[in-house]
Order: sequence, then structure tokens, then C-alpha cells
Amino acid sequence: LQAERLAIQGGLKPAQEEAVQMQLEEIARLNQIIEELLFLSRAEASAITLQRSPQDARRFLEMFASDAGVLAESRGQQFEAEITGDATVTFDPKWIRQVLLNLLTNGLKATPAGGMVRLKAAQIDGIWRVAIEDQGPGVPKDQRERIFERFVRLGKDDQTGSGLGLAISRSIIGLHRGTIRAEDATDGTGLRVVFELALDQAEAA
Repeated sequence: LQAERLAIQGGLKPAQEEAVQMQLEEIARLNQIIEELLFLSRAEASAITLQRSPQDARRFLEMFASDAGVLAESRGQQFEAEITGDATVTFDPKWIRQVLLNLLTNGLKATPAGGMVRLKAAQIDGIWRVAIEDQGPGVPKDQRERIFERFVRLGKDDQTGSGLGLAISRSIIGLHRGTIRAEDATDGTGLRVVFELALDQAEAA
């Protein structure tokens, strides 16, 4: 609050104003990390209540894909969605959208300028399978489980973010009684992160 007051009142020298803005940015980043850690703690304690309801999976993903395309374009990249099947899946749309956003953000960071990030979704053997593929350098097989741990960031070029996105995604999918994993992208380059939820979740609910 004190930093915000200084910024609003003005009268600062350029160097002082820059320092105050840097403080505000760091405070915002720390607040985000605190909120994410609190979420993980609540998830581990089963203290989060999901608002699960039957969702039109295709429509849900098409709406996300529309926003994802705009985000990718703003970064000079491309986004493509391949969605098959018309099943109804029971999940909390707020939190599954957060998972998709986390995976998309990671994919865009890993993909070079002008590259493509793809979303692929299908219903297979009673499972709703959703994957985000990037065209980045990929992750070695022996490190793919580590990327779901807290604060793990393997890329050296981009150290932005909290390093909690994939840990949060795994917690959210776990709360939905689903699974999430990382594997090679289908074209052999980049990384593919896949999550799966059962189409019939009556028993799990």
C-alpha cells in the first residue's frame, strides 16, 4: 500500500519511480506465489470443493481454443485445435480451464517464434484425453516426472513464472480423479502434456 501511494502521489525522480514500480511488480509476483502455495496446501488437505457438473466437452474446448488462438497470435505464434467426439464429461470448468491455461502458457514459452502449439482431444475407451503439444526442445525422459514438482523449471532461457503451474495442474487433475503426464510430442519434437478424465465419473463423484 505504501508503494502504491508513492506511485500515485508522483513527484518522484525517474530512478525512484522505476524502483517503486519494480517493488510493485515483485509484490504482485510474491502474492501470486503465496496464493498458489495456499492452493496446493488446500488441495493436499482435501479442503477444496469442486463445482463439478456435466459439460459439453467439445464446446468447452472450442471456447478455450478461441482464446488460446488470440493469446498465441499476440506472441507471434500459432495455435491449432483438433477436437473429436461429442461426449459429456463431468468436471469443474473453472479449474480445468486453469489446467489448460497452465499447459498452454508453458507450451508457448517453450515454442520458438512463429512455431505451433496444438491442442488435441478425443474420447477413447471411456476416457476423455486432452493434450497440449509444443515445438520446444522437449524434456528428457528421466526429468518428465520432476517437472510436476514445485518450483522445478528446467529451461535456462526463460525463468519467468513461479514454477508451480504444473504442480497445480496435477493437483487439480488429481482432485478430479484423473491423471496427467508428459511424453514426446507426436511429431517427435517438443513436449506433449496429457491429462485424462473418466467419461463416467458418477462413482468418483
